[in-house]
Amino acid sequence: MIKAIGGSASSRPAVTRALLLATGVALTLAGCGTSSSSASGSGAAAVTTITVGIPAAITADAVLIAQDKGYFTQHHLKVNVETLNGGAANVPALQGGAIQIAQSNVLSEIQGAAHGLAVPCFAGAFALTPAGSFLPLVASAKSGITRPAQLAGKTIAVNATGGVNQLLADAWLAQQGVSYKSVHYIGMGFPDMPAAISAGRVDAAVSVEPFGTEMRHQGATLLSGYLESNIAGSPIFSCWNATANWLAKNQKAAADFVAAIQQANDFINNQPGQFRAYLGKTTKMAPKVIQVLSLPSFTTNMSNADVTEWAAAARKYGILTGGAVDPAEVYQPVTAS
Repeated sequence: MIKAIGGSASSRPAVTRALLLATGVALTLAGCGTSSSSASGSGAAAVTTITVGIPAAITADAVLIAQDKGYFTQHHLKVNVETLNGGAANVPALQGGAIQIAQSNVLSEIQGAAHGLAVPCFAGAFALTPAGSFLPLVASAKSGITRPAQLAGKTIAVNATGGVNQLLADAWLAQQGVSYKSVHYIGMGFPDMPAAISAGRVDAAVSVEPFGTEMRHQGATLLSGYLESNIAGSPIFSCWNATANWLAKNQKAAADFVAAIQQANDFINNQPGQFRAYLGKTTKMAPKVIQVLSLPSFTTNMSNADVTEWAAAARKYGILTGGAVDPAEVYQPVTAS
């Protein structure tokens, strides 16, 4: 069973509900909670049960593909899936044991470590690429904004203020010669952005697929499809994370998870046509959206440089304050089994 933490899955807009729930072929699972192992029959490999928290975005599809194609089963994992309504739900769910693994952007993990939270990344999840517009900045048609300079003093919606998407917008605006300090940011869930942009309640928004494509089909103007262009080193955007305590006790389960996710990543990255066909069969997204929506690069690769590059950018734009953060507190790599 797929559950939602912090809100009812049935209360989400149809496109999100379709993406997360209808994609859940073969996702009727028994139980949730802490990891456990069992073996059926003499000589049978032990099966470890874990619960994974996924975000309300296409980035969750690596987990869903691994479920649907049996990659987790191949690696002796039984995986329950829970949808998390925003990254802020990750830490309490991990620390409380409701989930064992979650997906989070790397900057959030750096901010957490700066406040003493021990929930490190152990593998990459996905990276942004210059091609396409997976995490775009779009302007409302009603705003009349078509150029970066026109954003000065305007209101931009981000999924969470003081987070990575605000940092990306700040860095991009600075690159364009716009005073990012003049911009007003408002926190808003990704699924709520298309209606807000269409109605002109905000001037612009940093969104994510498939909502970016949805807004553009409604007439929104694409201002940038690659906001990471002014972040030195182009660090990986997101990672898989767990509590340090769980990782120390469950290295084999974490390694098996990474191996299964790598198989799912290979399918998505190397067979994008088949992946889009998969979305066409298992979601209610319009075919015209599926065919043109941008995809990130799904990868488990990550390094300490990704941590230091995000930290440097966050300090530059005032998103991260306080003392230095040790990369070892943010990234504790696990090699695929």
